[in-house]
Amino acid sequence: MRLPAEALALGALLACAPVGAGPAAAPGPPTPAAAGASIDAGEVGAAVAKLRADPSLPGEKKIRSLRWTAAASRPPQQEPASWLIGLFDYLGETASLLLWVVGAIAVALAVIWAYRTVKTRGGEPAASAAPAVVQVGLMDIRPESLPEDIGAAALVLIDAGKVREALSLLYRGALSRAVHRFGVPIGESYTEGEALRAVGARLDARRTAYFADLVGLWRRAVYAGEAVPREPIGHLCRGFAQALDAAAP
Repeated sequence: MRLPAEALALGALLACAPVGAGPAAAPGPPTPAAAGASIDAGEVGAAVAKLRADPSLPGEKKIRSLRWTAAASRPPQQEPASWLIGLFDYLGETASLLLWVVGAIAVALAVIWAYRTVKTRGGEPAASAAPAVVQVGLMDIRPESLPEDIGAAALVLIDAGKVREALSLLYRGALSRAVHRFGVPIGESYTEGEALRAVGARLDARRTAYFADLVGLWRRAVYAGEAVPREPIGHLCRGFAQALDAAAP
């Protein structure tokens, strides 16, 4: 580090001042001789000018340096609130749990699907169908509630003058044969039209035509209140066994 020229000049003047040979005297008021030996500002200025003119001295030199100022003006960074950190932690744990649950459900569904597929391809019997109905409307269609030969029993009623009873027996017997012998899905609350559509969807044309003729006469006698002739009903009585007692093709 180089000293400024003023300091060097002052040091040179001090070095030229006379030094006493004896021990230092006790401090006291300045004497006229000591006051006359003091260095005035003119001498200092002359010495400084002389030193500055000396080519062997480098003189004054300005040095620039960098200092960090942005860091001091930047506001301190705030830490996030603890509740916010806890919320994100909770959401992360919940999402992980949901992924496990969804994965377990997917695996269970895949296992069930695979089991059913293997069971179907293995030829195992399917679940049994729903039991057949035993009553349609107010009519009991259980096979044991009907005579063995329904057509012959209906002819006996016609001969006794009970035409409507004979027609009712034929219709009840036709419903029983359709449900319990041929497996036609007829519900308990089915109307005549719904029963006819179910028979047409399951049985052949000859059996469907017989059932349609029977339903037509039944509607005329029950709903229209007509006096149905004996001959059409007798024809249905004689054709009952051939149409509905025979085994399904």
